[in-house]
Amino acid sequence: MKHYTNTLAQRANPDEAWIQAIRKRFPVENAIDEVFTRKLHNRNKSAEHSMDFGKLPDSLSAFIKHETQQDDILVENVHRLSGGASKEQFTFDLTWRPEGEKTPQKQCVMLRMDPTESIVETHRVREWQTLRAMHGLVPVPKVLWLDAEGKHLGHPAMIAEFLEGTVRPESKEDKMSGIGMYFPPELRDVLKGQFVEILAKIHHLDWKKKDLSAFDVPESNSTQANQWALNLWQRAWEEDAIHAHPIMEQAAVWLRENMPVVDNPVIVHGDYRSGNFMYDDNSQINAIFDWELAYLGDYHDDLAWATLTLFGGVDEHGNGLASSMMPVDEFLDSYEQLSGFKVDRKRLFYFHLFSYYKISVIAAATSVRVAYGKKTHLDAMMNLASGLGYVGISELNRMLEQT
Repeated sequence: MKHYTNTLAQRANPDEAWIQAIRKRFPVENAIDEVFTRKLHNRNKSAEHSMDFGKLPDSLSAFIKHETQQDDILVENVHRLSGGASKEQFTFDLTWRPEGEKTPQKQCVMLRMDPTESIVETHRVREWQTLRAMHGLVPVPKVLWLDAEGKHLGHPAMIAEFLEGTVRPESKEDKMSGIGMYFPPELRDVLKGQFVEILAKIHHLDWKKKDLSAFDVPESNSTQANQWALNLWQRAWEEDAIHAHPIMEQAAVWLRENMPVVDNPVIVHGDYRSGNFMYDDNSQINAIFDWELAYLGDYHDDLAWATLTLFGGVDEHGNGLASSMMPVDEFLDSYEQLSGFKVDRKRLFYFHLFSYYKISVIAAATSVRVAYGKKTHLDAMMNLASGLGYVGISELNRMLEQT
């Protein structure tokens, strides 16, 4: 009990020796280590999410002038977006001269900026590089500028084009995005093929020809990719959990002991599901969101995440749908046909269990920690999300009983 009490105290007020011990115990990619270590060093600082965003237009204007070397920049109508659980997000109207243009143009753009602590700690350079790598292959917004260290805007941030579209049909029910969404049959029929095809394209990207310098490359035909991935989430649990839980300990042991080899790593989106894509008036998917968890690993990770019961709705007859769009078997069969990659059901079980472990870390540990420390403007959402953590832990218990 004394040891656990000391651990709780260190999580709330980490000293340098404890931080270094955590880093040594859970080796991760260099960029991930950077953001996790920065989080711990900043944990004792005062909450900054209540900063005066009235100064943001001036900061944005100065930053964009610096990046473009244009003095006649105009920033107007800065508005915080209500969506997004992990980052501060704003839209604003920008008058500037895009490359190749001689006359100023007004464009709506979006700012994604780190809060003091996030429900998931991620690296803006990795997200920036992933979006640049994917642009032109799959529908993503064009990224414009990056403040990697927060030198200009106070927190690490990036600015990208803002795309218009719909995430989900209008509904009287107010649910968290991606949780039990409902698409009517005619919309499902149009979206589902696109959804699978885009995922296949993501996994087929020749990432070795792209600038992904913020990513560490795991060894092929080894477990290294999965070791780094598990270490990331286990480190997050060890740094953020308010309460111990034996199922989380058991799940981590099982995941480590049953870790599969990754033959040829692909870009894994990390959060591919309903709620993280947008479609236009012609029901064409025109944007895939939330690339911040992307890494080089096993494509089964994305397949498992997209087919979790938690993220799926049901059809008009009560049958479960992967990401609220199609039966799981149809999704997997379609993926095999479009990608040419074989789906290993045993490996899929591993990543389903890993998915619930991740959900449990995010919701039962990090979201509670962030809300408790008042390090985000979304305190109420973080507390609401904590309930999903115990759904995840319950699913872990159920799955572990099958092993």
